[in-house]
Amino acid sequence: MFTRVATGLVLAPILVWLLLYGPKVATFALLIAATGLCVDELLRMSAEIRLRDRLLAAAMAMGLAATPLLGMDSLWVLLGLTPIVVLSIALVAPGDVALAARRAALSMLAIGYVGVLCAMLIGIFHTSGVPAVTRASIGPYDIGRGALLACMGIVFMGDTGAFFAGRSFGRHKLYPLISPKKTIEGAIGGLSASILGGVLARWLLLPTLGLAEAMLLGAALGAVGQIGDLVESLFKRATDTKDSGQLLPGHGGLLDRLDGVLFAAPLMQAWLVLLARGH
Repeated sequence: MFTRVATGLVLAPILVWLLLYGPKVATFALLIAATGLCVDELLRMSAEIRLRDRLLAAAMAMGLAATPLLGMDSLWVLLGLTPIVVLSIALVAPGDVALAARRAALSMLAIGYVGVLCAMLIGIFHTSGVPAVTRASIGPYDIGRGALLACMGIVFMGDTGAFFAGRSFGRHKLYPLISPKKTIEGAIGGLSASILGGVLARWLLLPTLGLAEAMLLGAALGAVGQIGDLVESLFKRATDTKDSGQLLPGHGGLLDRLDGVLFAAPLMQAWLVLLARGH
C-alpha cells in the first residue's frame, strides 16, 4: 500500500498543475499518448494479438481521440475509415481465419472503447460549446480545465474511497464473478467519496454549481466510474490478467487508473452541453 500511496502523492500535484496551469498543448499531447498506451495495454491482455494489430489499433484510436481538436467533420470521417482500415487489413495474410476474425474484433473493441471515450476527455478540455460569458464566469479556471480536473478528481476520490472502505469494512462481495476483491461496502465508500469529490469540485473549481447539483454530479460520475472499473475487470478476468500494465507502481497500468474516468467522461460532457443550452 505504501507504493500505491507514494505514487499518488507524486503524480497528483503534477496532474493538477498540468490541468490547471500547464500549456494546453501538453495536456492534449498527454491525453492522445495515453489513448495509445491504454489501447496497447488492453490488447496485450490477449496473447493472440500481434504487435501489428496493437500498433494499428493504437494509431486509429489516437486519431479518434484527437478529433475534438480537428472538428466534427474529422470525427465522422475517422469513424467511417476505422472499420474499413482495420477490417480490410484483417484480410491480408489471415492465416487461421477464426483467429484473424477475433483479432479484428478485439482491435475494433479497443479502438471504440478507448479511442471514443478518450475523445470525450479531450472534448471536455477543449470545450467550445459553452458560451464565452459562461466560460468566463463559471469559476476561477477555464471551464475546460476545471471540468476535466473535476471529472478526474471525482472518479479518483471514488477509487480511493472504495479501496480504503473495502479494506477496512469489506464483508460482502459485490460481483465475485467479475472482481472477487470488490465489496459492497467498498462500493458504498467509493460512492460517498465521489459525492464528497463533487462538493469539493464546486468549492474549488466550479463554484457556480449548486450544492445539490454538485452532489448529484459527484454521485453520477462515481457510479459510472465504478461500472467502468468493473468493465475493465471483465476483460482482465477473461484473460487471467492481474493488472493492465506496470506503468504506475502500486496502481498497475494506465488503463487501470483511467477505466473509471473513461466511463465518466460522457456524463461530464453531457453536463457541459446542458450548461451551454441553459445559457
